[in-house]
Amino acid sequence: MGLRFALLGLLTQGEATGYDLSTTFKKQMTHFWTAHHTQIYRELLKMEEASLVTSVHIVQEDLPDKKVYSITDKGQTELVAWLRAPSEFKPKMKDENLMRVSLLHLLPLEEAVAYLEESKRHHQFAVDMMQVWRKDHLENGATLGETLTSEYGLRMMLNYLDWCDWAVEEIKRSQTSV
Repeated sequence: MGLRFALLGLLTQGEATGYDLSTTFKKQMTHFWTAHHTQIYRELLKMEEASLVTSVHIVQEDLPDKKVYSITDKGQTELVAWLRAPSEFKPKMKDENLMRVSLLHLLPLEEAVAYLEESKRHHQFAVDMMQVWRKDHLENGATLGETLTSEYGLRMMLNYLDWCDWAVEEIKRSQTSV
């Protein structure tokens, strides 16, 4: 259900195609939610059947036809009701990277360090992309939600980078004490 409300929230910012929503979703929400474009398109169809969104089919000559989605009053009402509904606030974590880290003792220490260094490079890339997005959006009137969640995502990634440095040092320290 979270994907539905994420898409409705994006549509409160204006009408958009499924492609636009998928692109914006990846740039704006990747640090707290993931969805493949196929999931987004399936959910848009369900939302249209439920009258939460409407679409207009636009014929294009040199490009494929497209559907432009808009949130309906019913969609806006459901989104606000969802925001006001009590939340269980259960921490959720499902991180394949950390699952691998939990098993690094099965690898030679050099490979464990190499894994963490590679993971750190990926997270640094995410930080760099997030900072570009933030510069473009936060200076041009971002919503409160964009400001708060992008700050959370940035802090989370920076914390991971610090943790990687610590973990590499722990591995090296354990290697010298053997």
